[in-house]
This record gives sequence, C-alpha cells and structure tokens, in this order.
Amino acid sequence: MDKIHVSIFFPVLNGISDHFEETLEAVRKQKVDFPFEIIAIDSGSTDGTVEFLKKQPDIRFNEIPSSKFSHGGTRQKGAEMAKGEFVVFLTQDATPKNENWFGNMIRNFEDPEVVGVCSRVIPREDAYILKKIEVNNDLSGRTERIEAKIENRDDFEKLSFSEKRRDYYFFNDVSSAVRRDYILQNPLPPINFAEDIEFAKKALADGKKIVFEPDSIVFHSHKYEIMRTYKRNLIDSMYHREHLGIKNVPAMKNVFQNVAMLVRRDWREMQKYKTNFFEKLATIIYSPFIHFAEQMGQYKGTKEN
Repeated sequence: MDKIHVSIFFPVLNGISDHFEETLEAVRKQKVDFPFEIIAIDSGSTDGTVEFLKKQPDIRFNEIPSSKFSHGGTRQKGAEMAKGEFVVFLTQDATPKNENWFGNMIRNFEDPEVVGVCSRVIPREDAYILKKIEVNNDLSGRTERIEAKIENRDDFEKLSFSEKRRDYYFFNDVSSAVRRDYILQNPLPPINFAEDIEFAKKALADGKKIVFEPDSIVFHSHKYEIMRTYKRNLIDSMYHREHLGIKNVPAMKNVFQNVAMLVRRDWREMQKYKTNFFEKLATIIYSPFIHFAEQMGQYKGTKEN
C-alpha cells in the first residue's frame, strides 16, 4: 500500500444523531490522487456511534471518557494517532459540499511555509433563516481566499484585535488541515474553546502562513436555540477576557445597542431569502430574543470573575 498522505480526524460524540453518517459518505467520495485514512476518537457516545464505528473497516478509532475530552487536547491526540503527512480536522456535522473539499485544502501545502488551511463554512439548506444569516456573515463564510503571514511585526501590533481576527486569526477547525510535523512540535492547548485561534497565533508568531480556502466548502450549522446561544457566547467572551484582555460587551448599554444593530441587520439580510409572510414575521419576532441571549452571554462573560 502507498504511504498515507492525509489523515482525516473526527472528534465524535453521539455522531449518529448528528449528521456523522452523511459526513462520512461525503468524505469517502472525495476525488484525490493520493491515499488517505480516516481516524476518530469517541468521547462517550450513547446513541450507537461506537457500535457503528466498530463496523467500519476503513476507520481506526479510540475511545476516551467524556471527562478527558477537550477540543484542543482531543484533536492533538488525533494528530498523534495519524499516519499522514497532513492531518485534516473535521467535525462530525460538517459535511463536505462536493468531491473536491479536501483536495482543495491540501493543494495549499505546496507552499512549504503554509502550516494550516481552513475551509469555507456555509449553512445547511434546512437551517433557520437567522442561522443562515449568522453563518453567511461569519469570517468563515467569506468567498475570497486569504493567505496570512506577519511580514512586519510592528505594523501587525498596531492593528486592533478585530483586524487581527479578520485578516490573521481566522483559522477555524470545524474543517481544517495542518502539517502533522508542525502540530506535533507545537501542540494544541488542551482547552475547550478557541484552540484554533491559539494555533493561528502560534503559527503566525513562528513566521508561518495560514490560509482560508473558499474552494473547500462544508455545510455546517446548529439549531439557533436561546440557551445554547447564551452559553456559547458566555464562553467566547470569557476567552477574550482571560486570554486576550478584551472586554467584548463591557456595559448593559452595549447589550441593547448591539441587539438593535443586529436586528436591523437581520431585517436587511432577510430580504435575500425566499420566505412567506409568516416566516418573515416569526423571524423578526425571534431576532431580538436570540440576539439578547447572545449579547447577555457576551456581557456576563466580560464581567465574570
């Protein structure tokens, strides 16, 4: 057998209930001219995912208890399991759009300075309108290729964090690829949020390049639930405060200002989607509630001690 060129790694938890079979099918259909393997780590599934994995002859997998899982640490274990020169990180619910998804990522490594590449993320067809608006307006929803490298450290340090985040720290490991030798020498931190941003920061500080590749596309979107939105934004805000010294939403007045801005955006963006009157009405009613949960999560995360 030819030497494995790419290892595709899945961190899995109750994947059978969350698009995993669909995603696997799309991975197996990839058109590439090099050998690849599929590996996974399950962290306590209870929906039959482990039994499903045991029946897959082309998947190597390990099991860990849920208490041992972290987004950074588990991906690092996946890189250690891998045999390929490159490791592709893919979440169980991020389904490749076409047969060129990871070939389009891997081609970027022809440049020896590139150590990480990430995909464009688009919402699922059945996603709620507000979720479609959110995903399409995210940094990972952009359509232009971005190649980041810090050429001048002084100029870079003059940028605001939002500018750094937009043009440099855009890495997203919902769907990404890294050089295995680099990540083994520079392990992902065993944290549960923003391990991909930490990877980008380290790679760029080392003088390496990272790439956003819009021709590599996955479908990925979660349900837009109020409590889930609150918790995710709470964690996001705490990360910014603790690791970056940034206060995302420092005062209640900012909560209301941001909600008003986002509701206006939703109304404007909603016109791009084909919907009937009742769908539009439900959307515009829901919009202030979901954004209030989002902004309160950001506010509480900023204030949390």
